[in-house]
Amino acid sequence: MVGEDVTQNLKTVKSIPLRLKKDLPLLEVRGEVFISKKDFIKINEEQEAAGQQLFANPRNAAAGSLRQLDPKVTSQRKLDIFIFNIQRIEGESFETHSETLEFLKELGFKVSPGYKVCQGINAVWEEINRIGEERGDMDFEIDGAVVKVNSLRQRELLGSTIKAPRWAVAYKYPAEIKETIVKQISVNVGRTGVLTPIAVFDSVRLAGSTVSRATLHNMDI
Repeated sequence: MVGEDVTQNLKTVKSIPLRLKKDLPLLEVRGEVFISKKDFIKINEEQEAAGQQLFANPRNAAAGSLRQLDPKVTSQRKLDIFIFNIQRIEGESFETHSETLEFLKELGFKVSPGYKVCQGINAVWEEINRIGEERGDMDFEIDGAVVKVNSLRQRELLGSTIKAPRWAVAYKYPAEIKETIVKQISVNVGRTGVLTPIAVFDSVRLAGSTVSRATLHNMDI
């Protein structure tokens, strides 16, 4: 096994069924564990009340919670999960990705509620724009949208590179912009003597993270 065994912690995630609604010889799925915005706020309030360090963002909180040595601690973090792909399966066959998502729901898994099958590139861009406009109202943090080829046969023909499949592409939304007050500019001396100016400013929330320092990349020194 490569990596960490978090099986016992995953069993505390209520949206993962401990028993499938249909018996299958083999099923391997892939998903992403997350913490909702409202639960993230509650967790940090509890951390602060206990005098413990606050989590910087929901993604870090979810990852840290999943790696806890004690499953009881994980169970208190209200983790959730979206399953987004069937990696391997025996006993069933499908022609499209959307069919697999519907099947996953039938088995009792939770999939992304906003997925949509689009016909043509114009419909794809419309959906990307819609998600971008509505992401601020979602109960979980996202920084982009993933566009996938729906036909599983076409996916096989397209194949994958060493790093990623050719049948999927991630679209990243523009970064959020927030105003703050710069308190100080310090200079960091690198190992080779390179000087890097760093701005220290009042903390702001950006894309679910608390930011109080930034490298001044555009300064000409």
